[in-house]
Amino acid sequence: MSDFDIKGMLYTFDQLGDTYLRDEVEEALLHREEITPHLIKIIETVADNPLLYSLEQRNAHIYAASLLSYFEETAAHRPLIRAFSIPEEQLVDIWGDLTTETLPTFLYRTCGGSLEAIKELVVNRNVDLYVRCAAMEALSYAVAFHLECRDEVIHFFQGLFTGEEAESDSIYWANLAATLCDVHPGESMEILRRADEAGLIHQGFISLENIEESNAMGFETAIERLRGLVASRMPADVHAYISWFAEFHQDELEQLPLPPKGKCKKKGAAKPKSTKKGGKKKKRG
Repeated sequence: MSDFDIKGMLYTFDQLGDTYLRDEVEEALLHREEITPHLIKIIETVADNPLLYSLEQRNAHIYAASLLSYFEETAAHRPLIRAFSIPEEQLVDIWGDLTTETLPTFLYRTCGGSLEAIKELVVNRNVDLYVRCAAMEALSYAVAFHLECRDEVIHFFQGLFTGEEAESDSIYWANLAATLCDVHPGESMEILRRADEAGLIHQGFISLENIEESNAMGFETAIERLRGLVASRMPADVHAYISWFAEFHQDELEQLPLPPKGKCKKKGAAKPKSTKKGGKKKKRG
């Protein structure tokens, strides 16, 4: 594939619209090796100058992130983290609901089995709260398909209930509790009860009763349910995978059920990026 062809494809990806570019995605899949460095460069451009990228109303980053995630490209892991660690205003303008809908999958599929950078994101108070919550969810994805990671993830989560990782009234703690429930709270119940007594866990988000119910569910049932949730967010068909993650409405594709919502979100249904660009920004807690 020539440089000219690649530039033409990326130019097409960059145009705002709610039509899924199936033919261009097919072409990208056929030329993974040639196009991957260009896709990573797009993500790095977002990370390096998010304000300019936002003002230019560009769109190629949606395809770039989705394709790199589908490729399970480990070289994209840190650039994606940087591209989502941008100021909130640009984060909303550039990524919209992808932060809560698909970032957990982006992080999980590009991590190459190493969870360290994701854990760094969870504890980084300079990063948007929704991004930190998405990183928690990504760690649960790792547990879903690699049970050998569970002890590492559980130990990490348990160490976060110090009251210092976020403001005392933040939903950070409730999301943390909910994620522990996803991987089965079991050995974390005493820590969760103390956090609840301390008023850290927002009752409108998850209650102690909810946590107790998750614990009573049993380990195997919890993991099976978690695997079902994660699998629903990563359709096996490449076009279903990328088109859902890119938040397009496409009549030509077989209609698929919308993946279940994640935990740390209060923003309603996903919209095409072209809709979000001109839309009113939503208040985020």
